Amino acid sequence: MLEKIIGKSGVEEFRKFWNKKLSMEDFKKITSFGILLALGVILFNCYLKYVTFDGELKGEKILYVKIDGSTGAVQKVNNKYLGKQASIKNTKNLSYGYYLMRFDVKKVVTKKGFTTIEGKIKGYKESKLNNFRRYILNIFDDLFMTEENLYAFSRAAVLGEKSEVSKDMKDKFKYTGLAHLIVISGTHISLVVIGIVKILDTVNLAYKWKYIFSLIALTLYCTLVGMSPGILRAYIMGAMMILARILFQQEDSKKSLMISLIVILVLNPYAITDISMQLSYAAVIAIIFVYPHIERILNIKFLEKMENGILKDSLKLTILSLCIQIVSIPLFLYYFEKLPLFSFLLNIIGVPIGTVLIEALFSITLLNILKLKFLNFIFVPVVQAIYNAFEGFIFMGSRIPMLQLNVAGKIDLWMVLVYYILLIVGIIFVRNVGFEIEDEIKKRNIKKY
Repeated sequence: MLEKIIGKSGVEEFRKFWNKKLSMEDFKKITSFGILLALGVILFNCYLKYVTFDGELKGEKILYVKIDGSTGAVQKVNNKYLGKQASIKNTKNLSYGYYLMRFDVKKVVTKKGFTTIEGKIKGYKESKLNNFRRYILNIFDDLFMTEENLYAFSRAAVLGEKSEVSKDMKDKFKYTGLAHLIVISGTHISLVVIGIVKILDTVNLAYKWKYIFSLIALTLYCTLVGMSPGILRAYIMGAMMILARILFQQEDSKKSLMISLIVILVLNPYAITDISMQLSYAAVIAIIFVYPHIERILNIKFLEKMENGILKDSLKLTILSLCIQIVSIPLFLYYFEKLPLFSFLLNIIGVPIGTVLIEALFSITLLNILKLKFLNFIFVPVVQAIYNAFEGFIFMGSRIPMLQLNVAGKIDLWMVLVYYILLIVGIIFVRNVGFEIEDEIKKRNIKKY
């Protein structure tokens, strides 16, 4: 069975890999990595203690809060990070955005893993960007207020505000594996950069200035929606890609991924516990480290024999989605007690439609910011038609059985670690098999000539 999948050369390579003795050079590399990892963990713990709020949560405190709907997520207490996720009630009916507030803490209540800080908002100062957020939200109010689900999706997809997204809608997106489309992610960052570059292409701007303005626009957008860990990861990687083009340097996604992780952990060490950040990095790791090696083998075996077109692109997207799901499975089991099975298949249709929809929403938002509202009569029906098709697809997908399975009980953390260790070994094996097959093909071609 294994020989049919990876061929004789693959089986032979697997045997070599399994029976390979550890050389002194390999031992030195592993030892060096272990020492660096241990030092990193020690330094991280020291830094964590330095930036963590360790006082008593009682009395008047200065809170930095992100308001989203009826609650606000507490980011900092007295300019230091809280060791656990906590929230306050939005008793002042403050609009979506970031606030620095004076808060009189009366009581701290923890229920089912959720911590609520009860008390009274004594005063607050909001982020200057909140007014611009409200301005964009008013655009959606004018355009889509009567379309309940489209209204909620537009606010979530463009600004990251999910307070209007119903639980039923969230559950459908999660079940179909398309929840990343209602969370600001790398897809949104890419669309911002591509959109700005295309707009600047129409005015024949110099190459460097085109990307400089793209970097400025990307910075403003990410600051506007809030530099959450997931968004900050996408921003740093996007900014490094743009800078590489400005400086005519080669792009290095692996290096930018590592730099983004270091920067995020320095700015907010508790970001490492953020579920959205973990899922974001899992997806990027799959794209950078897993998919290329699997694609190389499949390309040699049969993909290169296929004609370029929708079928080939769909197959590649399916393989990519499967790779992302394989890397993300332990996180879904650990946090959500769900096992994704076939939800990755819906990405073949859902991702392209969702991407076009988000592009259309960005376009209509920009047109209204630029006071080109007379074009709404064209763009609004188009956006509505695309969203209706997208929502119909989500609705049908949510009725398909076995896309995800509920798992009884939370898996242990050690099982997650074992899974990822085995995955790393598997990636190394697949990479070696790919190189071995390529070498054999090169040798055969040399013999022919």
